[in-house]
Order: sequence, then C-alpha cells, then structure tokens
Amino acid sequence: MNNPTKHSLPPLPPIQGELMLDVYTHRSLCGDIDENTVHGNTERLAELGSSVLSMLVVYMLYSEKPMLPAHVLKVRNSDILSDKNIGDWFSLYGLKAKIRCTDKSVLDRPEEARFLFNSYVGAVYTQKGLQEVMNWVGRLVNPSSEPPTVPEDTINNQPAATPPPPPPTYYSQPPPPPPPSTAPPPMPSMPPPVPSQGVLAIFNQTCMQRGLTVEWKPEMTGPPHNPRWEVKCIGELLAFIYVLCYLSNLEVSGQHRGTGAGRNQKQAKEQAATEAYQYMQATGWGRK
Repeated sequence: MNNPTKHSLPPLPPIQGELMLDVYTHRSLCGDIDENTVHGNTERLAELGSSVLSMLVVYMLYSEKPMLPAHVLKVRNSDILSDKNIGDWFSLYGLKAKIRCTDKSVLDRPEEARFLFNSYVGAVYTQKGLQEVMNWVGRLVNPSSEPPTVPEDTINNQPAATPPPPPPTYYSQPPPPPPPSTAPPPMPSMPPPVPSQGVLAIFNQTCMQRGLTVEWKPEMTGPPHNPRWEVKCIGELLAFIYVLCYLSNLEVSGQHRGTGAGRNQKQAKEQAATEAYQYMQATGWGRK
C-alpha cells in the first residue's frame, strides 16, 4: 500500500441527517442507546464499521491473483488497518476538525481516531450499502485497482427483490376437466329415536294422522291361572301380535317385525309398539 496523500484520497462518501450529527459528536457527549434511531449510538456504529472494514479489506486481498495464502491475508490485513494508516486517513479527511468535543486533545489518541473512523464506515454502510463502502475503501487502500464487486450485495440493506412468478402455461387445447368426484356411499340409516312418552299413544296418534285404520282383536287361551293373551293389531300391510307373559311377535306383510312381553296386556303392547314405531319412522310406512 502506498502512503496516501490528500490529493490521492478518494472522495469521502457523504452521510446525512441525524446519523451525520452523531458521527461528528464525540462519544463523551452522547448518551445511551436511542431506540428511535436506526443506529442507536456511535459505539454501535463503530463496532459495525470495524467488522465491515476488516471484512472488505480481507476480501480485496482474497480476490487478488495469484491467490495469497491464508497467513499472508492475515498479516497484510493487519498492516493495512494499522493505527498509523487509520490515523493518516482520519487526519487527511479532516475529520478531526469536524468532531464536537470538549477536549480536542483526546482526538490525537490512536484509539480515538480508530473509533471515529470506524463510526464513519458504519454510517456509510448503514445509509449506502456494502458495495458503496467497498468502492470507497478499495480505492483508499489501492488507488490503482478497481474495487471488486461484493457478492450478493444488498443496497441500503434492503432485502433482495422477489423473483418474478413463472409465466403462465398455455395449452393448444383446453385442459381436460377434472374427474368427477365420487360421492361417498350413503350411511346406513339408524333407527329413529324412541319418544320418551308412551309409544303406544304416539303410535296410535301417528296412525290417525296418516289415515291408517287399526283394529285390535284380543284373544285369551290357556288355563285361567296361566292365561296366554294374543292381541292382534290389524292395519294396512301390518299385523301386531302381543302375548301376555310370552313373546309378542310382530309381522309386517308376513315378515317378523318385533317382539314384546309383559305381565299385562298394556306392557306387551308398549314393547311391541316401540319396535313398530321405529319401523314406521325408518321406512316411512303410511306416508302419502
């Protein structure tokens, strides 16, 4: 690296606004982190600028041909960013005269010059982006070479643009319609719920509403101490048989439809009517 002169320096990238005011104010006069700003304070800027500066110098050396060994990259990076070079840049750009400070003598210290220069680098990176810093630092370090392009640079720290959507697909003929959806098979019908009140009364009421004629014919067989009652309910396509103390058989059009038993005629009817009512509701028997 050649010793720079004021005339060989590349232009100092400008910074604007509140960021510029903070960079030109010594940290002894600054307060804590300000959440209402982008950068927070100059100490954060200096830390950012230090990392950006070191990374860009290493990348410049890394891009040289023939390639430099790793240990050479490390040594030359330290040489380029020495206290002397940082102090010379700080002075040649006239940054010392722009800094607001109660005691200007502290600015002669190498660590203060490095802090302030790194703060400026961090401010340029924050407002201009990584490639802008590379264009400045690259010409500052090696005025005779064009600064390399930073891979995947994002200007002003904005995210990369979203790639455009793929072009629409055109068909020479209309695309075939989707296959018809197959409806699921119907679920088997469940028996309707049985009313909580007396089924026999509901059954009789339903028959009346549907205009069905029902005739009950009771018969008793067997000895008096153990009678066998048969009660037949005769309707359209329907015959109910209720047997006291025995099974009550229900037949519809000759098919067995239900059974019932009880100690008296009413209990037997209620049991058989329960199954008859469920059959009536499930099949819609008697509806017009």
